[in-house]
Amino acid sequence: MMKKCICLFTFLLIFVVFLPGCKQKEDAQGQPESVTIKLGHVGHDHHAALFVALDNASEYAKESQIDVKVIKDRKFYELYDNGRKIANVEIVKVGGGSKMPTALAQNVIEVGFGGVAPVLASIDSGAPVKLISPLHYKGDMFVVRPDFKAKSWEEFVVIAKASERPLRIGYKNPVAVAKLIFEEALKHEGITFGGDLSQTDLQVHLVNVNGGSKLNISLGSGLIDGYAGNNPFPAIAVEKGIGRIICDLEELPPGTFRNHPCCCIAANTNILQEKSEAIIDLLVLFLQANETINSDLKRTVASVVRWIGTSESVEQMSIPTSGYSMEPSVQWHQTMGKWMEAMNGLDIFRGKLKGLESEDISLTAYDLSLLESARKKLAQRRTEN
Repeated sequence: MMKKCICLFTFLLIFVVFLPGCKQKEDAQGQPESVTIKLGHVGHDHHAALFVALDNASEYAKESQIDVKVIKDRKFYELYDNGRKIANVEIVKVGGGSKMPTALAQNVIEVGFGGVAPVLASIDSGAPVKLISPLHYKGDMFVVRPDFKAKSWEEFVVIAKASERPLRIGYKNPVAVAKLIFEEALKHEGITFGGDLSQTDLQVHLVNVNGGSKLNISLGSGLIDGYAGNNPFPAIAVEKGIGRIICDLEELPPGTFRNHPCCCIAANTNILQEKSEAIIDLLVLFLQANETINSDLKRTVASVVRWIGTSESVEQMSIPTSGYSMEPSVQWHQTMGKWMEAMNGLDIFRGKLKGLESEDISLTAYDLSLLESARKKLAQRRTEN
């Protein structure tokens, strides 16, 4: 009898403890619960859409009805749609190159802004990552020391081939967009290159400085003769007098990467359905921010300076070298195809993307459905207003 009483008491206790939770779920039916989104960026101006969107969301809400509440500036936000809370948004600054997609794969972040080449390389390795939106193109420069004799790419080629020692050219990480473009140009010019500094028979030594922030440090200290890197680092080098821009990397032969996609928005595949409403609403804000970026340089500069701490003069020089677009146009697909060909040619793809045609790679690597939903939602809200 005692055992039966104990069992009955235990059952009743469990029932009482869990009843409030069950009742809460029942009351919440029909009203989706808010989620948490961890959103990562690298911390440079190619990701201006994030900064501009969060700084101007209240203005954009007048036509989209999508707004944010600042909980902790540049760190925590609440996302609202028509007054209903959709998500808690945590902003995380992650490293560039492979660090952003690695953070996605490890669920440190769930949506990330970063380079298309590292994202593709991550997907090739089997990581649970998809490219969900175009974001940015161009904005990569070739920079040399102020006293370096070459003033053009053509002059650099002559000097590289005649130099008694290998020229040292830096890059920020092995799958950086700028590095891959630079390698393609060296290959085209017949300049021998490699990363082994003990190989003295090469014409160019490529030096991994391990991070964009170290490009100018390495240049200023004399560790490297120049670097292939993305703005705003080249603009900072010019402002500080430690570097000189020879050319925009998109101008390099064989011309493969003219108007090249540089950055994108990617996501962990595990959240694409589970948190689709929140992602769509964020994409609506980014679409609105892109319109501001392309129409109002002053406001864009103000947001970027506030978020990443560069000077106004740097951003006024840097931002116009970039293109900002979330349109998956025919040209974008074509230039992404060039990326895939180049990465295959440089033996970067060694997994699930290796040897695939660009059409097949896009089916494997992209999911643009939420972007299309965001476009439709924004258009509908504008019609309603």
